[in-house]
Amino acid sequence: MILLSGFVASRSAFSLETATAVSATLVGVVHGILFWLLRRRQRQVRREAIGQIREMLEDLGKNRLQTIKMSLYMVQIHQPEQEERTRQSFDRVYQILAEMSTLIDHISEESLADWRHRYRQTLQRVESESQ
Repeated sequence: MILLSGFVASRSAFSLETATAVSATLVGVVHGILFWLLRRRQRQVRREAIGQIREMLEDLGKNRLQTIKMSLYMVQIHQPEQEERTRQSFDRVYQILAEMSTLIDHISEESLADWRHRYRQTLQRVESESQ
C-alpha cells in the first residue's frame, strides 16, 4: 500500500515523502483499530469463560453442601445425644462454604494470572509429565 501510494504521489501534486507518510499513518490507524477490536473480543470471550467457570464451581460447591447437609442430618438422627457437636460441625461447614463462595466470586482473569504465576513451576512440571 505504501509503495502504491508512492506511485500515486509521483503522478499527483503530493511529494513522495508526504504520500508515503500519510499512507503509513493510515495503515497504522487501520492496524490499531483491528488490534483493538481483536483484543476487545478476546476479553469478552475470557469474561464469558470465567463466568461459566464461576457457575460450574458454584454448582459443584452447592452439590457438595447438600451432601454435607444430608450427612450431618443423618448423624443427628442416628445420634441425638451428639446434637450440640453436630450443630457446631454444621455451623463450621457453612462458614467454610461461605468462604468458598467468596473465593469463587472473586475469580477473575487477573486472579487466574496471579495463580498461574505463583504455581508456574508446578504447572510446567505437571504439563511436561502429562506429555
